[in-house]
Amino acid sequence: MKTLGRLFFRITMLPLVQLIYRVRRTGVGFVPREGGVLMLANHVSYIDAFIIYLTSPRPVRFVVLEAYVRVKPIAWFLKLFGAIPIRKTHAKEAITRTVAALNEGDVVCLFPEGGLTRLGVIYELKKGFELIVRKSGCPVVPVYMDGLWNSIFSFERDKYFKKWPHGLSCPLQVAFGRPIPAGEATVDRVREAVLEQSSEAFDLRRVFDESLEMALIKGLKKGRRKSFLVEYSRNGPRDWSRAYTLGLATAMARRWMNQPPEEGDRIGILLPPGPMSAMINYGLFLAGKTPVNLPFTIDQRETEAVATSIAPLGIRTVITSRAFMPHLMDFWQGDEGVFIDMKSVITSPGVGVAFFERMRALLEPAWMTCWRLDLKGRSLDREAVGMVRKPGEPPILLTARELLKNAKQVTAASFLDADEILFSEQSLCTPAGLMMGCWSPALAKGKVVARSFSMREDFDLLERAILDHSVGITVGSREFYEQIRQPLSIRSLKFGILIGRANHWEIEDWEEVTELPLARAWEAHGRVVTMSRTDPNEANIAHHAHQHGRHAKSVGLFLPGIAPRIRDGQLWLRFDPVGEEMSEGNWLPGPREAVIDTNGFLFFQGRDFSE
Repeated sequence: MKTLGRLFFRITMLPLVQLIYRVRRTGVGFVPREGGVLMLANHVSYIDAFIIYLTSPRPVRFVVLEAYVRVKPIAWFLKLFGAIPIRKTHAKEAITRTVAALNEGDVVCLFPEGGLTRLGVIYELKKGFELIVRKSGCPVVPVYMDGLWNSIFSFERDKYFKKWPHGLSCPLQVAFGRPIPAGEATVDRVREAVLEQSSEAFDLRRVFDESLEMALIKGLKKGRRKSFLVEYSRNGPRDWSRAYTLGLATAMARRWMNQPPEEGDRIGILLPPGPMSAMINYGLFLAGKTPVNLPFTIDQRETEAVATSIAPLGIRTVITSRAFMPHLMDFWQGDEGVFIDMKSVITSPGVGVAFFERMRALLEPAWMTCWRLDLKGRSLDREAVGMVRKPGEPPILLTARELLKNAKQVTAASFLDADEILFSEQSLCTPAGLMMGCWSPALAKGKVVARSFSMREDFDLLERAILDHSVGITVGSREFYEQIRQPLSIRSLKFGILIGRANHWEIEDWEEVTELPLARAWEAHGRVVTMSRTDPNEANIAHHAHQHGRHAKSVGLFLPGIAPRIRDGQLWLRFDPVGEEMSEGNWLPGPREAVIDTNGFLFFQGRDFSE
């Protein structure tokens, strides 16, 4: 009867799950066809067992806490498929029963985190599975499920179940990894393997099936009348809606599409962050150009260093402010440089063109905008954006795929919600400024608030901006938090994100002055790699152990889709998937003296922070 019940379940439930979750999977060929196998997976939601059973090429038994067997909505499923109930106080019994199932040739799935993640990323892996593997001698298959964080069954939006779904479907990606021999299946090795599968699973997201241009236009048309980019100045706030921003960007794109191509089609942007800088990035990108964000500075030596660093890129055109042009002229080699005033970027298409583009942004569907501007044929592998983080540093160039992936990774866990209201004055020449202050809010449903460059030290204006727009999170470097010398006791604020170098004593001082808890984020290779947040709250602590969202000495937890490794104290990062081939892929070097602790936090030993 159980066999018929399992068959009936698969026949009836698989189409329904496929309809709701539109599941994609990879690596199923890595699961051994026979013999005992221990699957170790990340634990995101209350339906993880359903998903793994329906996507695995072999029937799976699950190791679950005995308390769950008494929960009626899922008890029938667990009993039907031979779940192995365990009690925390009887660990030896649980190990014995699991080893027996593996020795019988079954596939057994264990969630080594021991509980659901409330951070949206992998947390501490318990060591119990190591003894199971040693006793059974069975290989371990790492599994990662991506996308379930957006379901109502996860802790997304800081609650389980009691929330409206984001849509009619919740796309899900599942990646099975290469088997790990029993002798190598340690906690550190399994964590590495599961995180590597996160890269494989994340790359299967359907958003990567279309161009970044389409994703941008669709994103800006979500809640098109809603406030999107806000900047406070002496003359009051400038508030751009999503449709208004898109209208200006498409009007600008139409003008720049007619410009003669340059080497690499790279255009420099030398402006402080704000609505204008973000819109120019969108407009140039839609036009098929590569916006290269440069560090805004008025120091003569730094200006010279900026000009020197962008020379190899062949940039001849720079969009900047009229007042800044004479400084550039002094260091531009030859007389070929073309400098464009940022105000002319908006006015040059003509009043009529700009007006009609704003109307179209409000009225026409996204597919028509893409068709009209001939954007559908664009490749995700084309060069999309550039950054020069500091004067004199070499430029960093990202493809559209790399930009889209990192912008989505920033909102893929609990650190930033898709509709988060941010206060960010972080320069767009940095990965955090570009992702959090420009691209991620545009592709999701977020909003960015800031002050004009000349008003950066006005605390009253900062407080007013946060209050007016119910800002939830502030984003800034040490310079931003150092200049706040009064408490930011505003109810809407949840925490601040600190980008860049700082030690834990400084962080404690800033928290005491601002009365705002500070989390960390770390950038590398043009991406935001790690983030943190305040500890997630859960009322029913009896069923959910405490989880730390931040550590003052750590730069944070790795974002979904990023695979880290530590080899001889050296951190290595992989942003792209390998696929089902046996190639190891490309690993990029990070800082030395790196450590990943048992909870998954990244530390740099011997120093407080180094980029």
